[in-house]
Amino acid sequence: MNQLNDPHAPNSGWTYFDRIQRKDAGESVLSFYTKRYSHTCEANWRERIRDGSVTLDEAVTDPERILSVNQKLAYHRSPWVEPDAPTSYAVLFEDESILVVAKPSGLPVLPGGNFLEKTLLSQVRRHYPAELEPAPIHRIGRGTSGIVLFAKTFAAKRTLSEDFFHGRIRKVYRTLVKGTEMEDTFIVESPIGKVPYPEIGYVYAATPEGKPSRTECRVLKRNSDQQISLIHVDLITGRPHQIRIHLAAAGHPLVDDPLYKKGGIPLTNPSGKLPMPGDCGYHLHAHSITFTHPETSRPNTLTCQPPPLLRLPEENGRTTSP
Repeated sequence: MNQLNDPHAPNSGWTYFDRIQRKDAGESVLSFYTKRYSHTCEANWRERIRDGSVTLDEAVTDPERILSVNQKLAYHRSPWVEPDAPTSYAVLFEDESILVVAKPSGLPVLPGGNFLEKTLLSQVRRHYPAELEPAPIHRIGRGTSGIVLFAKTFAAKRTLSEDFFHGRIRKVYRTLVKGTEMEDTFIVESPIGKVPYPEIGYVYAATPEGKPSRTECRVLKRNSDQQISLIHVDLITGRPHQIRIHLAAAGHPLVDDPLYKKGGIPLTNPSGKLPMPGDCGYHLHAHSITFTHPETSRPNTLTCQPPPLLRLPEENGRTTSP
């Protein structure tokens, strides 16, 4: 029995591959893993290498073995029980070349960390033959709900990926933020890049050394009693965690965001467990997407009804409209 039938059963395990680049040549196997994957301590990596979980060019190796260019390392991770996550999703539109789905909050789009089979990608591909593997054109955060666009053919993937890269796919979001004193419309352009962070090495945040980024916002509703506001967001660039970072940089962090505080930077010295980028709790929804269909060349806009907290009063009872 696997996790698809029993959420507490182990998954099938996974093998992580690394090809040694020139900059890594001369390092030991142990040093490579300790530096590259610093979320696991040196002692644990040493144990994994010694028990045969790590191979070099398909052979067991030693922690102190020196690496050469183009050698292939593999870490064979044993099956594990993944964290709880919803595994259902809704199909909003489908034809021979594309698939558009609505993802629930809490389900990652792609494998990463402790998630492998409890991902949107894995759940979607369960329903297709091996030769037809839908590929997501973009991703949204684990805690974000709403629209994800998939390509079902190589040609569609190539066309849509190019459109996404050049900013020709428009994505609109809804979110709930702290505060009510912002302008009716405002733009955030704080650069976003990596900043040091305990345990995992870095997180993305607002930093002068980051890449240019732009988020356009419009206030939909203000709640003076609770000091919160419902915001319509046009995502112009697509940096990691951009909406969470930019709204916090503007002085209005997302309600219940466990990681980002005012200024668009991660919390420092938080009480209790250190928050991680994939932690949920905030209220963010991918509300609509506009793109050119890769086969018909016609513009398409698909919408997905927000969860109750992110709806306007007149939207209650309205269904999702493709």
